[in-house]
Amino acid sequence: MAIETPDYEVVEKVGDLEIRMYEPHNVARTLVQASFSKAANQGFGRLAGYIFGGNDGKQKIAMTAPVVQVPVAETTARINDYWVTFTMPSEHDFNALPSPDDERVELVQVPAQHVAVLAYTGSWSESKYRKHEAKLLETLQDNTQWVQLGETTWARYDHPLTPWFLRKNEVAVVVAPRIQAVPSAN
Repeated sequence: MAIETPDYEVVEKVGDLEIRMYEPHNVARTLVQASFSKAANQGFGRLAGYIFGGNDGKQKIAMTAPVVQVPVAETTARINDYWVTFTMPSEHDFNALPSPDDERVELVQVPAQHVAVLAYTGSWSESKYRKHEAKLLETLQDNTQWVQLGETTWARYDHPLTPWFLRKNEVAVVVAPRIQAVPSAN
């Protein structure tokens, strides 16, 4: 059974890195205060409650992938604050989504955006994530066409019972075209 993932188009490849253009989409998200390794599990429970009927319509909403975890960037955030998100199925218009019963879950519209993505397989360890995060940021810094906007995200696509060596993961960051200085005509 196929699980829906957000729509995107690859607009450029830079080594192992893909620059993708994601379509606008809707997410359910929750703010979690936990360690890096425990944040997704805590957030997953809340968000699963929402899609399994914990909403004002008791409506069941299809599971999608990936589960995304991103550190909170606001200056008031504590070091262990993370947003954990589920993408809502594309068949659901934002205004038709049922309101969450859990006040810690909120619905957000994400605009179209360019995202630099580095995919990898393997375990969900923080060290493996950090290794790929460093590679993503180094490749991006060396690339003259794109500039990082915001914090890196961690996307996990597979069920926890999937063997670790088959798990699809991504580290990603929103990017914008780097503005090139135009030489003066003087």
